[in-house]
Amino acid sequence: MPDHPAAPGAVADLEGMPATSWAVLGILSFGEQLSGYDIKRWAEQSLAFFYWAPSQSQIYTELRRLEDLGLVVSRVEQTHEAKSRRLYEITPRGREGMRHWADRMDPDPVVLKHPILLRVWAAHNGDVARLLGVLDAHREELLARAERAERHQQNAVDVPGWAFSALALEWSVRSLRDEAAQIEWLREQLERGGFA
Repeated sequence: MPDHPAAPGAVADLEGMPATSWAVLGILSFGEQLSGYDIKRWAEQSLAFFYWAPSQSQIYTELRRLEDLGLVVSRVEQTHEAKSRRLYEITPRGREGMRHWADRMDPDPVVLKHPILLRVWAAHNGDVARLLGVLDAHREELLARAERAERHQQNAVDVPGWAFSALALEWSVRSLRDEAAQIEWLREQLERGGFA
């Protein structure tokens, strides 16, 4: 049981927020003031390896929602005479919402939508030699993503406040390499079964 119970009614209206909202708020929970562009970069260096990286338009939609709910505040920073940028920061209500989400809300079920496996499932309709090429390309992409995730994980491991991010990224590296091995197994089954 968490030692910081939510205030009655303080976060009840947050239960229906979409995952994208929590992802954006989660990035801001690291305590930095960030622009929408900065949030996109953070997502591409972490979330993209185990969840997904929201588009720029999704990020700005979520930032407006979060600000309307009082979970973030923003201010305009003048960068040059003719240029400015809006910076967002999490509020105490936003931090309480993140605690409630992390400690009390049930996670959404994991949904696997694997377009490569869908092609394998329907391979009797196509060219298996072409499918083997698709599998090879996918395996190479998985290994390249694992290398990128590992670089970001190594950068995160040295920052005390990013220990959990580093752990999630290490899981991502392992998961991507495991999937690459599964793709190799699948390729071998297709060849061994005489499908190729």
